Amino acid sequence: MGLFQIPEKELAHYIKEISSGREDVLEKFYKKYAKSMYTIIFSYVSSKESAEEVLQDVLMSIVRYGFNKPIKNARAWLFKVIRNASFKRLAEDKSLQDELPIKEDDIVSDDYVFGMLEDSIDQINSLKCLTPIEQKCVLLHAIGGVKLPKVAEITGISYDKTRNTYYYALRKLRQYYEKEEFYEQQRRNQAITE
Repeated sequence: MGLFQIPEKELAHYIKEISSGREDVLEKFYKKYAKSMYTIIFSYVSSKESAEEVLQDVLMSIVRYGFNKPIKNARAWLFKVIRNASFKRLAEDKSLQDELPIKEDDIVSDDYVFGMLEDSIDQINSLKCLTPIEQKCVLLHAIGGVKLPKVAEITGISYDKTRNTYYYALRKLRQYYEKEEFYEQQRRNQAITE
């Protein structure tokens, strides 16, 4: 089960318990949802080291949240924390990249990334076929569980355009997966004939 598919009350309970100092709850939350958070973070920063550091920053934000503060929408809050921490790290990486030349050793191969993320890499690649606004709509609504009117408010575009953008993005994702299935079937057929 993905991070943003857990019930709102359960996620709010995790945040409240973790921020009150319950290390056992933090450990349980980490074991259950770290991979899902890492996948979302990695889709922003595209670096293993950066994603791991952002994940730690996100967990620290949960610990420091303050258990007395009410959370109206825990998923939206957590998604915002993930997004903001990822963007901050992305900006830091960009400024560092401007200062330092890239070494050949720093380049991570697709095979290595695939090994680290298993089947999650396909989800990340599928998002690359979308425009940035389509990615935002899909991440907020489908993964983050944010309702489309709120997505429209966050993105600053009309509700109708947000809804159309979201459904168009889903169509593109379906086409992406159908094409990948087709190519995979061709590879299997070719392997059989060889």
